[in-house]
Amino acid sequence: MEENNINQIDNNMSNQSFKQNNDLNQTNINNSPKKNGPIVIFGVALVIAVILVVTLFIENKNSNLDLSKNIINDKMQTLVVYFSKDGENYGKNLDMENKKVLTKGNTKIMAEKIADFINADLYEIEPVVPYPDNLEELYAATKIEFNKNVYPEIKEKINNLNDYDVIFIGYPIWHATYPQIIKTFVRDNEEVLKNKIIVPFNTHAGSGSAGTYKKLFNLIGTLDNKGLNGLAINGVEVSTSDVKIKNWLKGIGYKLK
Repeated sequence: MEENNINQIDNNMSNQSFKQNNDLNQTNINNSPKKNGPIVIFGVALVIAVILVVTLFIENKNSNLDLSKNIINDKMQTLVVYFSKDGENYGKNLDMENKKVLTKGNTKIMAEKIADFINADLYEIEPVVPYPDNLEELYAATKIEFNKNVYPEIKEKINNLNDYDVIFIGYPIWHATYPQIIKTFVRDNEEVLKNKIIVPFNTHAGSGSAGTYKKLFNLIGTLDNKGLNGLAINGVEVSTSDVKIKNWLKGIGYKLK
């Protein structure tokens, strides 16, 4: 009996204690500051801030692109610099069975078209030691240049780059990049080139620009907004690409003659 009474008393006390604790917890919850409100407000503010930053970044980026397209004007003097190779060349899609023998290199054809359309001067980069005309021999010789990081010597160096505001630089794609002789040209004229507006262009056999434009800008140290969009044309299509070349030139700010 006493045990039952004690158990009953314990149960009553436990129930009362639980109720008191429950009431106390409820009171604390009701009286505690509401933390969710500030957290939600902070989250919304953070999202808005991120959106504003991203918007400003995009606007600035677009502004820079617009600026880069509008920095060409009629008073600027332009020089088209290029390296080109005639002799044996790949057919379409690197077809070795249908090689062509070029009397004029594809990049030279492209360079001449550019210069003609905008009335620019031309300068051809020529090596002191000519490259082989045979395609397999050319491949082997230039592969050695790349592997050993050789800087082929240029026959007639240019000494009036300071006369020009805009300098186009053209080349074929060899071994998935620009030829080593382009590096020679940049090395010899780096201090002048980095202050000029640089416009790259290239011919290829299926690789496009092969990521060489940004690489060229970095090699030169081209200043912000002074590296304009380049143009890559498959070598077998150069002779029939007048419209493509003209549209590109107009797109970077030139008024064609």
